[in-house]
Amino acid sequence: MSWLVAKLLLLFVLLLLSGFFSGSETALVRIGKVKARALLKRGVKGAETIDKFVSEPETMLTTVLIGNNVVNIAASALATSIAIDFFGSYGAAVATGVMTFLILTFAEIMPKTIAVHHAERISLLISKPMGILTAVFQPFIKATSLVTGAVTAALERLFGVKLSRQRRLMTEEEVETMLEIGEEEGAIEEDEKEMMKGVLRLDEVVVKNVMVPREEMVCLEASQPVSAALEIIKTSGYSRIPVLDSNLTLNLNQYLNLNLKSSKETRGKVVGVLYAKDLLIRVAGKGESAKEPLRKFMKTPYFVPESKRVDDLLAEFQKGKFHLAIVVDEEGRTKGLVSLEDLLEVIVGSIYDEYDTIKTREKR
Repeated sequence: MSWLVAKLLLLFVLLLLSGFFSGSETALVRIGKVKARALLKRGVKGAETIDKFVSEPETMLTTVLIGNNVVNIAASALATSIAIDFFGSYGAAVATGVMTFLILTFAEIMPKTIAVHHAERISLLISKPMGILTAVFQPFIKATSLVTGAVTAALERLFGVKLSRQRRLMTEEEVETMLEIGEEEGAIEEDEKEMMKGVLRLDEVVVKNVMVPREEMVCLEASQPVSAALEIIKTSGYSRIPVLDSNLTLNLNQYLNLNLKSSKETRGKVVGVLYAKDLLIRVAGKGESAKEPLRKFMKTPYFVPESKRVDDLLAEFQKGKFHLAIVVDEEGRTKGLVSLEDLLEVIVGSIYDEYDTIKTREKR
């Protein structure tokens, strides 16, 4: 009887180990690389091992499969031995039926279900023992890897197809799906989701799609006096205005009658950008004459092609501390302008200030 109790206890332990391996596999697969990396950044104990497993899934799966198969085979053999003692020649059949039920219920379904709902906690609990088992099974893992590599190479030569292992990367569509799920579960707000989607779209949008067209630009001329520029700045509300070098001279009233838009007849080239803040400081603070021409106050413009990607231009703005760029075509002709605000609107949506109208912003 003592031998029977010992066998039953051993069988129970083997079933627990089988459940351990099954649950470990599910928990580690469920937690994923993103969550594992987050735990690692937080300095959670055991996170380093988890991150290694999810980064090297072949090692983790080999460890789980070796351990699970060993304990399942041992459990089946032990159960058959016990059943034969009680049922004789029918023992093998009885053991097969009973063990199938026990393994499916208590070593597969139950631990995997629990692991799905508590992946983080279980992953942290099993990280140390799984790390030890991986070290113990290392010779078998290496041997398995060599055999798998040889078979893969043979199949590639036989069928002429590429079967080499590749790291699976998260796609943009998967990231957007994660954002949708995050909103559904209340982890992020809708406006946060849309903002993050805007960031993902930056590399898909070119300057031409967000620029202010040439015919809608508010421009000044290099020959105009400061007094005219101050009135335009006051009326338009813009802090940075392109300066043209044109043979066509428009007076202040003409600019105002054109609703502050540069005339379609104007073919002047953009030769500078006037910064309202600098102009006011020099005129009001340093007492420079308001009759001086604007070319004395303008700064060198920053030109970009209309095909430039928005994310690249945003990086250039950040690096060069720019807020405005003149958009040109392949022949160097001015097509429009783009501001930092225009780029940010790709991320956060339309931005309005006291000088904007809904109609104007929609046209842009």
